[in-house]
Amino acid sequence: MKGISLTLNNKLVFNKEFYNRKEKREVNKFIGGLDKKIYKTLVFTIAAISFTSNKAYASLDKGLEKTDVYGHQLLIIVQRVGFWVCVIGCIVEILISVFKKGGGQKEILSLVFKWLLIFCSFYIVPLLFKSAAEFFS
Repeated sequence: MKGISLTLNNKLVFNKEFYNRKEKREVNKFIGGLDKKIYKTLVFTIAAISFTSNKAYASLDKGLEKTDVYGHQLLIIVQRVGFWVCVIGCIVEILISVFKKGGGQKEILSLVFKWLLIFCSFYIVPLLFKSAAEFFS
């Protein structure tokens, strides 16, 4: 950013030692042809970049560790809520099957296995994804 800077009234200023007159005209022609929103975005971007320091304090590993922790907590919540949804859903369907349809043992077993499969998917799918990630890494 040696050649371009901003003044307090948001005008782009060019370092005379860095650019010659021809390059100034080309840059002015380019900036003059920009839409107002794009021009304001360009000014804001240059200002934001010029005020930031060159030091980076972020670590990718720590950010991903936090993502893993929060993702695991969210998965536990979904599994616990899913448990009760499956239990209540299974019982409701069994009651509907028995009292409205007059269902027998085979229909009740199929309902129980259906809801059990739904509940097991809350644990099997994350396990499959973890296994796939370990396989490809």
